[in-house]
This record gives sequence, structure tokens and C-alpha cells, in this order.
Amino acid sequence: MKTKIWLLSLALSIGTFAAVSTHAADATTLNDQQIAEILEKTNDAEIDAAKLAKGDAKNKEVKEFAKMMIDEHKMNNKEAKMVLKKGKIKPEETETSKMITEESKSKRELLKKQKNLAFDKMYMEQQVAMHTQVLSDLETKLIPSAKNAALKTHLEATKVHVKAHLEKAQAIQAKL
Repeated sequence: MKTKIWLLSLALSIGTFAAVSTHAADATTLNDQQIAEILEKTNDAEIDAAKLAKGDAKNKEVKEFAKMMIDEHKMNNKEAKMVLKKGKIKPEETETSKMITEESKSKRELLKKQKNLAFDKMYMEQQVAMHTQVLSDLETKLIPSAKNAALKTHLEATKVHVKAHLEKAQAIQAKL
């Protein structure tokens, strides 16, 4: 039973961000406002999942990773808001941003059903899948689509952090 739930969660994790990637596939359709909303919803999804993991994870490294996700994604949101304010960019909801929010809730519900090591493994699997997809989307869709120079610079800096998060998540996942 645990294996079935675990596989379902992994499929949803990968499917969620693959679907997000599909929605964002035509980079020419994304404007700065839409990019801003996608970035904000991605950060919010990370923060929400990390809050759950910070409280429910058993492994010390997983808990520390969750705390780092909360702190760094809150900081990214704060920095993005300054860039958006200065550039007079108002986030614009898209099907992709709606999907990120909906799928984030679904993944958290699956995660809530896990206990102990199964929770830790599922959380880290979700993190690896999400950061892999977001890194790809930043490189192939979001950064190339950004028109505002400050937003593009912020996305480039975000990419560096996402890559570091992915590497750390993979290292922790390998130990579980």
C-alpha cells in the first residue's frame, strides 16, 4: 500500500511540473506579468510544502532543508516584489499559475498521509522533481521570455539558487 501511494505521489510530482512545463511550452506567449505570477506561485508552493516538512519530517537533514526552503523562497518572493514594483510589473494569473497552486495542494495532501521515513522520502522526491522542472523552465522558457532587464537578472539569480537546491535535494534523497 505504501509503495502504491509513493508511486502515485511521484507520478503526480513529475506530472504536475511536466504539465506546468507543457503549459509554458510556448515561451513567446509568456509576458513579464505572467512570469512574475508563475515565479510567485512556485515560491508559495515551495514554502507551503516546506512548512509541512519542517513539522513532520523525521530526518534532521530533511528538516534543515525544509527550513532552508522556507527562508530562501520567502527571500526570493521579497526580492521579486521589489523588482516588480520598480519595473511596474503586476503579476497576471495564468492557467500555469493556477495549476501550480492546485497541484501543490494535491501534493501536500498526499504528503500528509505519509509517516516517518516514507514522508521524508516523498518530500525529497517531490523536491527533486520540482527543482528539476523549474530549472528547465527557467532556462528554456522564463528567462528567454523575460523582457524587463531587472526581472531577467532576478530570474538568472533564481536559477543559481534552484540549481543549488536541486543538488542539495538530490544529495539528501540519496541518503534516505
